[in-house]
Amino acid sequence: MGAYITPEHLKFLEESKKAFSENIRLETYTNKEDSLIALRYGEDRDCISIFPLGEEIAFFAQQIEPSPTFRKVIFDFARDMESQLKVNDHKRGWDHTSESYLLGKIQYNLSTLDGKLSKDDRDKHEITIRCANIANYAMMIVDNEGEHL
Repeated sequence: MGAYITPEHLKFLEESKKAFSENIRLETYTNKEDSLIALRYGEDRDCISIFPLGEEIAFFAQQIEPSPTFRKVIFDFARDMESQLKVNDHKRGWDHTSESYLLGKIQYNLSTLDGKLSKDDRDKHEITIRCANIANYAMMIVDNEGEHL
């Protein structure tokens, strides 16, 4: 193999972990000197590979269709939704759950949210949980529709 992990690599690992945590869409990260590149991968996108970089071969601009960009708030909220789904991973999936049950859960979370929003000492964490639950139940309804849309 011939390569050794150095303190520079470990420092760059910490730097890239921070960059990946701050931007969930980020797939690659390079250091200021462009001498190292970190690649994010894995099923849960929680793994990082670090490679040394050499001289640039070429830069090809506008070679693929641009992908839509999403606002940071959307990705943050999607992360909140995923967190709420993981809390309930021990339950069976929603693929056999009735639409009326899911609508009832949306209504329950809406009424609970209404109570949280009317308080003087609002708790952002609790409000976030309720909103993520509402969005998750709505997503489940759409997912259960499958190809019918």
